Amino acid sequence: MLQQIAFIPQHQFHVLINFKDDERIVAVLPNEAGKFRVVDQGKIIAEFNYNKEHNVVCCQGKLENNIEAQLAYQIEKHYA
Repeated sequence: MLQQIAFIPQHQFHVLINFKDDERIVAVLPNEAGKFRVVDQGKIIAEFNYNKEHNVVCCQGKLENNIEAQLAYQIEKHYA
């Protein structure tokens, strides 16, 4: 049986994302396996992996390319 690795609320950070019509702060929750969960206004909008080439690889949810790019930039900046 596969063990699921939990997301860690204590390690969450917040980023400002420019959506089409507005800018909002979203929460990014990492887990120890390198996955990230993005929460916008209390709703999970995506879960994705961030690879070594600094690309967001969406696993669940559908994010537009510009939002993925913003998230990748913010994650790289956060962990720099």
